[in-house]
Amino acid sequence: MVGRMPIQLTPTKIKGSKYLLIPKDLAQLLEIDDESILNLTIEDTDKGQRLVYSIREKSNKSAEN
Repeated sequence: MVGRMPIQLTPTKIKGSKYLLIPKDLAQLLEIDDESILNLTIEDTDKGQRLVYSIREKSNKSAEN
């Protein structure tokens, strides 16, 4: 399990939308691939909003294995 490792990400603008890109090393560490689904939850805290991502695999990917 990965502990708290704060990193700073700068949003990337593509065609008017903002994206947070996942660095390659972090994606490999978390085993995020093209079949992964990330769910985003926005939490209010006393310091502002916090974006919380949870990672799950597509159900058809685990059925293939």
